[in-house]
Amino acid sequence: MKTNHVVFIILLGLCMACQKEETPDTLEQQDLTLNWKTVNPEKVFGSPEDGFNISKDALKQALSLPNVSTVRFILEVEDEQLQIRVAGVNSNGDITKGVLAKPVSVQKEVHKLFTEKSKQFETTALSKAVASHVLQPGDAVDFVLTWQQKIKGKSLQETVAYDGERIQYFSMPAEAIEHMLESRSKSINLVWGVNPKGKFTTVFLPEFTEGKALLKSGEFIYEYSKPCPPTCTPPE
Repeated sequence: MKTNHVVFIILLGLCMACQKEETPDTLEQQDLTLNWKTVNPEKVFGSPEDGFNISKDALKQALSLPNVSTVRFILEVEDEQLQIRVAGVNSNGDITKGVLAKPVSVQKEVHKLFTEKSKQFETTALSKAVASHVLQPGDAVDFVLTWQQKIKGKSLQETVAYDGERIQYFSMPAEAIEHMLESRSKSINLVWGVNPKGKFTTVFLPEFTEGKALLKSGEFIYEYSKPCPPTCTPPE
């Protein structure tokens, strides 16, 4: 019996050693993600003009992970404030700590988008991975307008969830993020939209300079309409 007890302790120790150790930072991020899953969305989204500014350095850091495959835009809530964490993920499920995007008003960017909605992007020279995430200006306007109607009508509970499960993050392939970095914009603005399925999604606009066009040559609008859930990849 004593021998069996010793063997059990050794096996238990080996199992615990095999488990990935969770750092305090990881545990804190899990708490912030849980906050987002349970909070009333009307309390954290603020006005229709609220969005986030994502620096190119944040995107580069996400892409610095070895064998990075996707970049996630993770929703978190801290002190009843919505925040977006930009993190790289590889095929092994490794994920970077991530960088928080800066909350900003996107009123000027959205207004400028509306005035340039008749423009069209030429995507034939783009790879399929990039072109599939390019959103035409007219469609972007429809997405943003629908989001504004939803938030003003305080009807977000179903919009931000699939079958009652809150959307946790949006992902884009590394190739699409690399294409973002090729633009002349110093940063990218994330605004919210609602896709044809009636679910909220990210709309990425170029940086706007007062007195100039928003959609200059070489600039694109990007969107990803398959969030998690329902399209998730390990680890959750």
